[in-house]
Amino acid sequence: MHSTFAARAQKLQRSELAALFALAEEPGVISFAGGFPDPEWFLPEITEISDAIMRAGRGVALQYGPTPGFTTLREFMAARLTGQSMRCDATDVLITSGSLQGLDLVCKIFLEPGDVVVTEAPTYIGALQTFASYEADIVSVPIDAGGMRIELLESLLSDIRAGRQAEGRMPKFIYTIPSFQNPSGCTLSLERRPALLEFASRFGVPVVEDHAYAELRYEGADLPALKALDEEGIVIHLGTFSKIFSPGLRLGWMVGPRLVTEKAILFKQGTDQCSNSLGQIMALEYGKRGLIEKQIEVTVASLRRKKDETLKALRAHFGDTITRTIPEGGFYTWVTFPEGIDTVGLLPRAVKEHSVAYVAGPSFYADRSGKNQARICFSQPKVGEIDEGIRRLRKCFDTCKSR
Repeated sequence: MHSTFAARAQKLQRSELAALFALAEEPGVISFAGGFPDPEWFLPEITEISDAIMRAGRGVALQYGPTPGFTTLREFMAARLTGQSMRCDATDVLITSGSLQGLDLVCKIFLEPGDVVVTEAPTYIGALQTFASYEADIVSVPIDAGGMRIELLESLLSDIRAGRQAEGRMPKFIYTIPSFQNPSGCTLSLERRPALLEFASRFGVPVVEDHAYAELRYEGADLPALKALDEEGIVIHLGTFSKIFSPGLRLGWMVGPRLVTEKAILFKQGTDQCSNSLGQIMALEYGKRGLIEKQIEVTVASLRRKKDETLKALRAHFGDTITRTIPEGGFYTWVTFPEGIDTVGLLPRAVKEHSVAYVAGPSFYADRSGKNQARICFSQPKVGEIDEGIRRLRKCFDTCKSR
């Protein structure tokens, strides 16, 4: 049967996202792996909302819905995003089955096999897997504490235009996670945001903004979304309810130029026809009652404590033998271990012998570099588990060095 697979299917390897979910289910394991919300963040009011919907509106909630999403939810989201300085109305908003579907729709619209996509290095596993499924060539720009290194982006685009890189194939788009990036936790600085848009405009390359974590800030001042700075209609903005409500609903949104949104709706019709009707109605009622904002407050307060505990534990157990990022929001810190540490090879031992999980660095690089790096996600463990989890991690690494 394998011989009859399409070429793109034959090229795909095992799903690293699926492996993350499996790690999180191992009994007794303290998992710093999957980027899961803490179940305690989910507000109890959802029970009453669900009951009310089933009593009064189950005929709609359990039915197919319109492909772009229910108009009432699109209107609510347009107003919410406008409040964040993004200029849009309901017709600009497409409700998706999670933000990853939004990225998949972008790929359907823009990518042919062999097309070039620019990403950060490191970047989100799910994005790398999605681009691979469309047989795209990925060119990466390194990040630092201020996010994507914009001067290197300009050099890259100049080199491509001059035919010195990527065989002169200009990228179809730039994919970026500007706020509390997955996996690094770093944030694109205020000074770099307009510069990124300037270079993208100059070279005629759209920008795909993954806004997944941007509302989960626990330190510092809010920064405008790239879409809020977009004067030329070159930003396609992707968001998700997974981090501000519930990942189980599988709901997100896309806001982009009208022509892009129209094409996305057509492709969505052939993908899943419509997003979760019950979830959309729940999200709308949740939002109208102010519960999204309430849940964000609960989430941010918890994340602040967990971030502090994680950084403290890393200092206590690893000292200055490692470097780690200091996030101002989101779920992650990015750890760089000494040269010679193989986080891929150590991971099975960490889980089986020390009951602790993380995600190895190469998963986040298109070229599989970052062998001595790891993503530590502190959203799911309880505060009281974090120090013990980092202690186990140090013990695992010490055991490795002694063998």
